[in-house]
Amino acid sequence: MKVLDRWERIQAAGAGVLVVVHDSPGRVRAGLLDGLAVPFPVLVDEQRAAYRTWGLRRSSFWRVYLSPAVWRQYLRLLRSGERMRRGGRDTLQLGGDFVVGRDGRLTYSRPQQADDRPPVGVLVAELERAAASP
Repeated sequence: MKVLDRWERIQAAGAGVLVVVHDSPGRVRAGLLDGLAVPFPVLVDEQRAAYRTWGLRRSSFWRVYLSPAVWRQYLRLLRSGERMRRGGRDTLQLGGDFVVGRDGRLTYSRPQQADDRPPVGVLVAELERAAASP
């Protein structure tokens, strides 16, 4: 989980991280969190209420599993030493990345399309920008 590599910078910005997942707690522990000590909350939303609220959709089988861009991204991750983790029960559910400012307003929004998650550096810069705003 690349956010752990930037944890000190996130804390220095006075920011927090919250991860929302849609799998059962057992599946999350055995997959996403296996072998990791995360210093932030991971919330389980099996009914996907948060996903609906934030407008996060599901992708199609074709767009996820037959996309050359997705396969290239997986190869890049594997070559960089990233360990592949067990997939969730619904691998077509798309996620998103959001930054909420101190005043409760959304300052950054990026719903996922397929393989287009923003680099963690972009998210950290957005957190720092939000933290610097009055």
